[in-house]
Amino acid sequence: MNMLALIASAALAAVTPSPTAKTALERGDKALESNQLDAALTAYKDALTATPNWAPALNGMGTALFKQDRKEQAVAQYKLAVEADPSFSTGWYNLGKASRKISDFKTAANAYERYTRLEPKDADGFYGLGESYRLMGGENAKAIAAFEKYLKMETRPAEQKWIDKAKEALAGLKTAPAPVAEVAPAPAPTPTPTPTATPAPAPGDSIAAAAAKKVVEGDRFMAEKRYRDASFAYQDAVNADPKNVEALFKLGNAYAVLGYYSQAIERWTVVAQVSQDPTIKKSAQDNIAKAQAKMASTGGGSPQAQNKPPGSGPVADTTRAQARAYYEQGVRQIGARDYGNALASLSACLQLEPALSVGYVARGSALIGLRRFAEAAVDYQYALRLDPNLGSPLYGLAESYRGMNRPADARTYYERYVASTAGDVRPELQTDSRSKLDQLRNQ
Repeated sequence: MNMLALIASAALAAVTPSPTAKTALERGDKALESNQLDAALTAYKDALTATPNWAPALNGMGTALFKQDRKEQAVAQYKLAVEADPSFSTGWYNLGKASRKISDFKTAANAYERYTRLEPKDADGFYGLGESYRLMGGENAKAIAAFEKYLKMETRPAEQKWIDKAKEALAGLKTAPAPVAEVAPAPAPTPTPTPTATPAPAPGDSIAAAAAKKVVEGDRFMAEKRYRDASFAYQDAVNADPKNVEALFKLGNAYAVLGYYSQAIERWTVVAQVSQDPTIKKSAQDNIAKAQAKMASTGGGSPQAQNKPPGSGPVADTTRAQARAYYEQGVRQIGARDYGNALASLSACLQLEPALSVGYVARGSALIGLRRFAEAAVDYQYALRLDPNLGSPLYGLAESYRGMNRPADARTYYERYVASTAGDVRPELQTDSRSKLDQLRNQ
């Protein structure tokens, strides 16, 4: 693996496909049309083996994954497609649509912005752009402009459903939401040590240098058997330099040691696509085969998929303690109405322990304090997925939807909170919910 350190990352340019790649792409497209998704994925992989970094094949893989409900992986493939060819408009549209489906509204808006510049006569792009800005929160003017452009352009009778939805969205955006005074409660913290954070790269560092520093840090953690910490260091390197083959390969290794075989396979797949070194490509493919075999024998690609409860995955004691310390700090900051710093503390907590359900509840509270209601709703929904027995996310969702001027959704969650018998339900907030229900019914 030492040879990986000598490989320099470079921006990918659009490539010219070989005849073999074109044939494989056609085979993939036909399989996709007939909903033979595994066959489509195989064909698109064949196309990429013949012509690496070919945007249409990367896009095809993304669409097959999206249809398999593997939306996060689909987003990753669409990102690779538009990085391979920034003028590939279909990739930008698909990236916007898939990102919207996983509630990454900022990425969705950026993708639709690029698409509408490339395809300014396609009304669909402006509808997606308007929805992304609407759901992002705090971008009402941009959402209104996009929806108005859509309504001006859209004349197809078959699209009447979306025309009506755009008009409804516009009406809501032009009505100022009622103020939300309360912040959804964060669960009471448990005393823990004061955390120490890893210093960020100095402003003068180049992207490659910043990534290299994180790779070295990850190597140190791996040597100390601090595999979770290593995975975060390698991920930081990939965030700094998304095509850093060494960081991607080692991130895959860290995930595999931790038992997250699906995530490991995703990283090694990117290595096999991006690397131009045949030895490295083969190593990545061999690792993928071994991880797939391990998944088959254990019955899942992650500890949670193997029927282990959320939060019981491979989190080192030191990492868990640091995560809880960030959590405690964030809750204190919410109590002091220091919502910006609370958001930073709780994001650091969830980076270290991503299955901590009360961490998402607390971060939702910080986001409501910042009036970032759409993002808050995403956190509360995820907290419920991790722990359906919690009550506080119900109140948080009600407040979020009230802030987004979605009274019907707000009523639903206020009602659920009033009826909840969860241990974290607070009587004074049930009373508050009843009061707001009365207000919403009279609107």
